Order: sequence, then C-alpha cells, then structure tokens
Amino acid sequence: MSMNNIEKRELCSGIFWVISDSTDLHDYKLIVFNIPCDINGNIIGVPVIPLNAKSGLTYNHKKLWEDVIQKNSEYKPYNKKSYDYYPRGRVDVANNQANVYLNPHINRVDIRTEIKFKFGINANNISKVRFAPDGSAHYECWLDKKE
Repeated sequence: MSMNNIEKRELCSGIFWVISDSTDLHDYKLIVFNIPCDINGNIIGVPVIPLNAKSGLTYNHKKLWEDVIQKNSEYKPYNKKSYDYYPRGRVDVANNQANVYLNPHINRVDIRTEIKFKFGINANNISKVRFAPDGSAHYECWLDKKE
C-alpha cells in the first residue's frame, strides 16, 4: 500500500479482516468496516452499514460476514469461506486512545500501519495507540489451525 499523498481520514472504530491464502501473508487485502467516532469513541453520524452487535455500538464479525461479505459479489472469491477463516481484528477508541485487538499473525508493522491509516488513527487525533495481539480462540483463523 502506498502512503504517498495520504488523504485526511476521519477517526473510526470498527472491525477488519486481512484476506490472504499465503502463509506469509505477502499478498494481502485489508477489508475494513469503519464507524466514524470522536476521540472518546462516541459515534459520529450514521454508519453506512447498520451496527449489528448486541450492544448496538459496533459490529459483530460473524453477523457482518454473513450479512454483507457473503451476499456481495464485490467480495468474491473469499466470501465462500467462514467469517473466522481469515485473520481479523477490532479497533476500539476511548479516552483519546485506540486499542487494536488482532490475531497475532497480522501483528506486523506493514499491517499495523495500514490499519492505522484505514481507521484514521494518527498523532493529530489520538494520544496513544495500543496493539494487543490476541491468540485466544476468539480471533483464531486458518493460520492457527495448520499443522
């Protein structure tokens, strides 16, 4: 991803997937579903895709995959997989801080940089960014299941 001529992006929370079938993720695509917010995580405006988590304040990976990814031809050919096949994560914003929870396989500098860009996280709007690799079953993907 080229960062030349970076346009200004609004701060967002939300969820993402890193789509790749190579074990080293050398050729990946980052799919994000943003929720515009302020530095305290308060939602600004109405998200393009309705929020579907029980709390009503964010997205649920499984529901979004089933309701949007699998039903949209834009996401072929990977939309035939299950929501938990590809590595994924979440961006939470609160108290002028961004917490990024993600599968450990995608906790790399290039992917972290792109996540910050896609979610509008920068030094001008957030005082602290914390990446939290989560190796639990919650963020497990095909890379964790290979022998």
